Amino acid sequence: MNDVLEYYAFYGNTGEKAWANYLMGCVYRDKGNSPKALLYYNEAVAKIDTTKSGCNFTLLSKVYGQMADIYRLQRYPQMESKILDKKALVALMTNDTLGYVRAQERKISVFYQLGKMDSVYQIATRAYRYYKKIGKDDYAAATLIPLTEIYLKRKDYVKAKRTLDEYLAKSKLLDEKGEPLYPGTEYFYNYLGWYYIEVGQLDSALCCYRKLLNNPSDIENLETGYKGLMSIYSHKGMVDSVVKYVRLYADANDTVNFRLSAKEVGKVQALFDYSESQKEAARKAEEAKNVWKALFMSLLMIVILLLVIRKMKARNQKIQTQYDYTKKELVSTKKESKLKDSKIVNLNGILSIYKTNANEEKWKKENIFMESKIILAFQAYANTGKQPTVSEWKDLQKLVEASLPAFWQKLSSFEDILDDEFTICLLTRLSFMPSQIANLLGASKQSITNKRKKLVQMLFKSDNIKKFDALIKEME
Repeated sequence: MNDVLEYYAFYGNTGEKAWANYLMGCVYRDKGNSPKALLYYNEAVAKIDTTKSGCNFTLLSKVYGQMADIYRLQRYPQMESKILDKKALVALMTNDTLGYVRAQERKISVFYQLGKMDSVYQIATRAYRYYKKIGKDDYAAATLIPLTEIYLKRKDYVKAKRTLDEYLAKSKLLDEKGEPLYPGTEYFYNYLGWYYIEVGQLDSALCCYRKLLNNPSDIENLETGYKGLMSIYSHKGMVDSVVKYVRLYADANDTVNFRLSAKEVGKVQALFDYSESQKEAARKAEEAKNVWKALFMSLLMIVILLLVIRKMKARNQKIQTQYDYTKKELVSTKKESKLKDSKIVNLNGILSIYKTNANEEKWKKENIFMESKIILAFQAYANTGKQPTVSEWKDLQKLVEASLPAFWQKLSSFEDILDDEFTICLLTRLSFMPSQIANLLGASKQSITNKRKKLVQMLFKSDNIKKFDALIKEME
């Protein structure tokens, strides 16, 4: 391919040079040298002019597809997303609606890695509906596995079973007996086994995980299969079997980690080799420019001196601007502090009135409820940044369901609410601030704020986020 690339670099037209660079990128891709593969793929993209008639959009789409695969294997979802957006844009430019949808569908794995399950659900649902609309039932069925996982996590077992049945019957990825036709499709049995465990059909689940173990070529199949069997025998109370599969799962998990570490070492080696080749090229270029070095250094010193002077002036101006802004901020903060002090006095007055009016009994009951052991523990966690255990979350939900049945029933009636959104509403009812909720859920404060904006629109048909706490507390 080096000879081919050199030949077309001298004799070929722009399109042939693009093809040669693309194929050279594929060579380095297969050799496991991702940096050089990306280098040649980018060279191929640079030689494809999308403004000219006769542009090879098919090749451009292939290049972007290969680049996206590399970033996926490198677990770099941000760059994979950017490249897939470019691939989707190429499809739009050629009126390839199917190609556009398939490029968008590939972003499911991107958002899955980023933990953005709302986006996974939206993309998978849109792709499914489009494929059904154009009669691509097998394409539609193949998009259902991400939705299956979401339904299982939501404990919506009816929808989960429906998606599993449709995937098995129509995806054309499994044969009539349910055996996988392509590598990777055997992972379907993990979700089917998961479903059977959740609905209490442990013998059926056992069969699924044993089928997963029948495909040991992928170590992750063994890891998942052993984990599933461990869970099944745990439900059955068979301690000896649990111990057996705990050991097998641990061994498989160690093997997975070892292979991932080996892959990382390979990536580092490829980056090192690429870096060394770049250094060698730089040294040769430096030798060719020795004649101009003295003049270049003189000009460079002059430019640097001018830049330093300019930077110093800009820095002084920036410091002055920051100083003026800080002074204004200080005055504003003092005013806000006085207003808050006044507001606290007013709230204390209202509280004293509330304690003495006809709602005293309700206030006392609420006070006792808020002083319960589990709520106080959550308040301590929220202030220290510690996250509660699964058992503590369950205890809190049981307390709310028992003490606030009307609120629990009303909140549970919203079918489209996700688990983390349900939790945000519950904690808001218990007077936790957004920053505290972020600490308890291990999320950023901005993500909690965004979800509160979504919830106030979805639950109360309002755009006023400031009313969210009050509206939640009125749900009884």
